Amino acid sequence: MQFARVYYSPKGSPTQVEAGDLYFARGRPLLVLSWRRRNDEPVPEDWVELDPEKLERASSNGTIYRYEGRVRR
Repeated sequence: MQFARVYYSPKGSPTQVEAGDLYFARGRPLLVLSWRRRNDEPVPEDWVELDPEKLERASSNGTIYRYEGRVRR
């Protein structure tokens, strides 16, 4: 399981930014809104798929990202 943190604007405002869990499922970036446990492993329960073209690394080690697109919940 590979995941990181992502900073995004839920309403498209550059001044209102929120942080969330970013999880890569088969290479697809997902903003995870809630988790559940299956076989003692965390798995995304409620999530939004992000456009990979609008996702940018914000740290050199790949644990923090910035999302410049609109998040549709």
